[in-house]
Amino acid sequence: MSLPAPPRLQHSRLTAIAAAALGLILILQLRRYAGINHDSVLYLGQALVRRWPEIYGNDLVFVHGGGQSQYTLFPRLVAQALAWTDPATLFMWGALAAHLLFAAAGWFCLTALLPRGQRYWAWLGVLSLPTMYGMVRMFGYSEQFFTPRPLAEGLCLLGIGMLARQRWFLAAACMALAALFHPLQAIASALIVWPWAVMQDRRWLHAAWFGIPLLGLAVGGVPPFAGLLQAADENWLYILRDNTPQLFLTRWTTDDFRFLLMDVLVLAYSWHALRGAFGAWCVAGLAGLGLGLGSTLLLVDGLHLILPAGLQLWRVHWLAHWLAMAAIAALLHRDMQAKNGSRALLLAFAVSLAWGQGGWLWLAPALLYPALPRIMAERPPRVERLVGWMSAAGILLLFASYAYSEFVMFRMAHYRLDLYAIDRRLLVFAPLALGLPLLGVRLWERLATGGRTLLFVLVLCPLVMVSAVRWDLRSPEVLAFERATFRTDIFGVRIPEDAQVLWGYETLTGPWLVLQRASFFSPHQLSGQVFNRDMAMDGRRRLNRLYPCWKMIDFARIAREQQRSARAATSVMPRCSRPVQQERTNVPTTSSCPTSNHSAPQVHGRSWTR
Repeated sequence: MSLPAPPRLQHSRLTAIAAAALGLILILQLRRYAGINHDSVLYLGQALVRRWPEIYGNDLVFVHGGGQSQYTLFPRLVAQALAWTDPATLFMWGALAAHLLFAAAGWFCLTALLPRGQRYWAWLGVLSLPTMYGMVRMFGYSEQFFTPRPLAEGLCLLGIGMLARQRWFLAAACMALAALFHPLQAIASALIVWPWAVMQDRRWLHAAWFGIPLLGLAVGGVPPFAGLLQAADENWLYILRDNTPQLFLTRWTTDDFRFLLMDVLVLAYSWHALRGAFGAWCVAGLAGLGLGLGSTLLLVDGLHLILPAGLQLWRVHWLAHWLAMAAIAALLHRDMQAKNGSRALLLAFAVSLAWGQGGWLWLAPALLYPALPRIMAERPPRVERLVGWMSAAGILLLFASYAYSEFVMFRMAHYRLDLYAIDRRLLVFAPLALGLPLLGVRLWERLATGGRTLLFVLVLCPLVMVSAVRWDLRSPEVLAFERATFRTDIFGVRIPEDAQVLWGYETLTGPWLVLQRASFFSPHQLSGQVFNRDMAMDGRRRLNRLYPCWKMIDFARIAREQQRSARAATSVMPRCSRPVQQERTNVPTTSSCPTSNHSAPQVHGRSWTR
């Protein structure tokens, strides 16, 4: 299966604007804003405690040092910005700015690593293909929330672009600034930058001597370097393994290693196939993965050392995965330029199968892909076309299965886009997410100036506007919390400033954002327990104290849901026709919160409020 090669894309101002608009559409469609949740809640709390230490200072997170907040500039900047605007507005526009910075930095980096044409396909690849790395259900580069990670990642990519241009001072400045925002992401990137620098000049091997003064600080007991020689005790280690399994490679799932192996194979083949500047970074990515994962396996899983566990060197996977996604798109460009559509479809099928539910079946097409030219050299062209058609059929079957499962979830959400954005869910299917933009690029290449103008005005501009409207993906629940910011009296009860509030089980936006009070306990507060043993032990004590209470709440919730289901079955009015009334009815019971004037773990004199 082969397609005629398009004419060379003529560079013009309209083409540049259209290319940027297409990238913006991908950002707005695939990186939709989910509100103040996930890790952005923790960074919000770190900013709030700097503005109101008398209120949030008793919180479980901050009474034990605040986790990693002492190592990042981000909460200080957010705290200053909160003097000018409300948290919901700041975090929404901050998230968009971080996405744009990440995309611009990625383009700046790729322009130094790949030739024209191929670099644009690679840029579309890193914007549209899955961003998952590490424990894949938990982490992704350029995440949908406002945290310092996308900012640090973008600065690291700027630094790599500077290195590729031999601007060493500017590269060092970018990497240092990235470390000020998120040192873990910057250190992880350095594990790839260092092997690349060694390949350029072996004298960079002498950088390893910096380990000697660090070891001296560890021997001297200087924090946090003392953790380089200190192992977590049995109780702390048990809690870390239970609550933060991403820190230990031996706790990763089979799917995590499946995605990791795919990145390794892509980088290894791209080193051979693409060569040049990009190929060198593929080699550095493989070396960095070896350094980061190997040291994690030895120092954290094996020796249980405190500082290596906190450094989380497995995060090197974020940059290696970014390089792999760029490599996949660059390989597709190479195959299409060589009029080898069958091979491009085989690659698309392999990666789709790897990201789907096919287990390890993806290895068959993945291993066939590099060998396909040699295998087909002595066979008639119809065999190669058959491979292409079979790959296309496989992609369609995978999409049909995926679309059906998504439609089931959409039906369970009563066909409400505000509860389940099925349009985005379908678009994140990898061949569709990258395939549609590439089809647009191929169409643009074949049009004359007049046709390109019409395509820009009639298609690209409306798509930008629609994408901008659909970018805000906040659910009704998240919007309800954010619109009630700092409404301490929302339940009609005055809550003392030094109180600690228990709001449900998992939410922190309730006590922190709505009630403007410290939280007594939430599992999300323990994200930084690897940095402080006292936080881990205190959190476990609070969890054990609350366990009987939550069991009763769970029983009451189950009984209430059964009663609601029984009423819905006998009611003429559909359940989905009165969501607001149901939400109001449920707030006092599911969100009841005990408050206390005393610092944890003492909770005498608590009262349940409605």
